[in-house]
Amino acid sequence: MLDSLPRNAVVRANRVFVALRKSGHVSNSRSPVFHAVTPFCRMSLCADEPGPGSGWAEPPGEHVTCAACIRRLARLRLQR
Repeated sequence: MLDSLPRNAVVRANRVFVALRKSGHVSNSRSPVFHAVTPFCRMSLCADEPGPGSGWAEPPGEHVTCAACIRRLARLRLQR
C-alpha cells in the first residue's frame, strides 16, 4: 500500500491525506491555501470543500498550509 501513495502524502491515524487547493482563480496578492484532503473525497479535514461545479486542483502541493487542517493533523498524530 505504501508504494501506491503519493510521495508527499501525509499519513495520520491510519488515514492518508494529500495537500490540495481549490480549483479556480487565485489572486496574485494571495498564496493558494492547501488543505488536507483524503484522496477521492470532496471535503477537507477542516470541513472546507469546493463550491458547486468546482473541485480540488491537481497536482497536490508539497505541504498543507490551512491552519485548521494543520491543527487537526497534529491532533491525529497524538491518536494511536
